Amino acid sequence: MGQPIVHGPSFSTYVRSVRLALHEKGVPHELVELDFLGGAHKQAPHTNLHPFGKVPAFQHEGNTLYETSAILRYIDEAFPGPALMPSTPVARAKANQVMSIVDSYGYTPSVVNLFIPRVLAPSLGGQTDMAKVEAGKEPAALFVKELERLLGSEPFFGGANVCLADLHVLPVVTYLVATPEGKAIFEGAPNLRSWLSRVQKRPSAQAMMPS
Repeated sequence: MGQPIVHGPSFSTYVRSVRLALHEKGVPHELVELDFLGGAHKQAPHTNLHPFGKVPAFQHEGNTLYETSAILRYIDEAFPGPALMPSTPVARAKANQVMSIVDSYGYTPSVVNLFIPRVLAPSLGGQTDMAKVEAGKEPAALFVKELERLLGSEPFFGGANVCLADLHVLPVVTYLVATPEGKAIFEGAPNLRSWLSRVQKRPSAQAMMPS
């Protein structure tokens, strides 16, 4: 079985989710870095792999995939190693629900509205867009509140074992808590704080996430 190739910048939350899953399955892979800030994702050759100009794109054995949730499910099913989805229909549905919540309701307030203006823009010499920050606070708080409820007292979003939902949440939440607003929101989420500490200790997170 050939080594998969992941196309995208290593700092992307979605690229990180894919690489976390590959590490959890014990699958070596190649990362093809993109000059994302320079707009390489919107140009060929990347748009030949992902016509919508987003990341990541994924190649394996002559097949090209995009959309992170599809790539994650492919990784879980195509490679040997521990299963990364729960075994029961209800638990799988809940894991899928969490992944969809990240994409539909969590990424934009956490990353676009909070992390980028609060952390990334100043690091590049820009100014913080406080209107964006203010717009992100309420939906980010709801995102965290719902994750806290869905996690409950379980160690992981799939129950006893780590699953794709955990790997999808981790990169977004990592950026969220790097902001003062995110840290404040997390003060009211003790279950999620314990979960974050637990997941950060996994070898996959140690290898694929920023220190």
